[in-house]
Amino acid sequence: MTDEVLICTVEMGVAVLTLNRPDKLNAISPELGHAYDECMVRLASDPGVRAIVITGAGKGFCGGADAGRLATLARDGGASLASAAASPYERLTSAPAHLRQRYQVAAAVPQPVIAAVNGACVGAGLSLAVSCDVRFASTEAFFATIFAQRGLVAEAGLAWTLPRLVGRGAANDLLLSGRRIDAAAALRMGLVNEVLAPDQLLPHAMAYAHEIASRTSPRSTRVIKAQLRAAETGPLSEAIASAAEALREALGSADFREAVDALRERRPAQFTGD
Repeated sequence: MTDEVLICTVEMGVAVLTLNRPDKLNAISPELGHAYDECMVRLASDPGVRAIVITGAGKGFCGGADAGRLATLARDGGASLASAAASPYERLTSAPAHLRQRYQVAAAVPQPVIAAVNGACVGAGLSLAVSCDVRFASTEAFFATIFAQRGLVAEAGLAWTLPRLVGRGAANDLLLSGRRIDAAAALRMGLVNEVLAPDQLLPHAMAYAHEIASRTSPRSTRVIKAQLRAAETGPLSEAIASAAEALREALGSADFREAVDALRERRPAQFTGD
């Protein structure tokens, strides 16, 4: 196993980010956080990357914030948060400002982001997973907000994002109790899209990502993600009006023309994202 805290590979249009601190359940240390930040910003601007899969090494997806980091914050009362270096996410100028931070960036990047939750998904790790567009889980995965059991609060906008994913009642339960749930319970409440055997999780997530990379228009997925973001806070009338404008633009795009040509010629479309 490499000593790198984050492993990033790109193949056939799909990037795979593996959080690689298996002995710590891939808890976010300053080093891992910085590596993740820089990698996500780089992938966001790479036209060759059409889908992103995030997973963890070993038995954890992400166990939340590193214990050493929490100890530092407890000693200084959170003062070290203010001294953090400027965020690289400011370079994501196409995304809304409130999404330009670590635990929301999966919603900010233009590509579809899939979480392959292989094990413990706790605290900040849960925030990271919730921000992804699609979540697949191993039967060995488990989930917990944990904040209330650590004297903390719902972080990174989770009090907003979690109810919209699982409903207010389930979000209240998870946030107020901090209790742990298994993958089957997560599937029932809509926290994950599908549950798979451990040896099938990553192959399934990769196949799903490759399907997106090979069969969908990067321009379309980029615009659809922006539509979904806007629809979370805007009225239906706004969504309809913006969809009409987006459709007019799509009808003039190279990807639409290519899709029509491919359909007529009975061949796979070769999208460029234009």
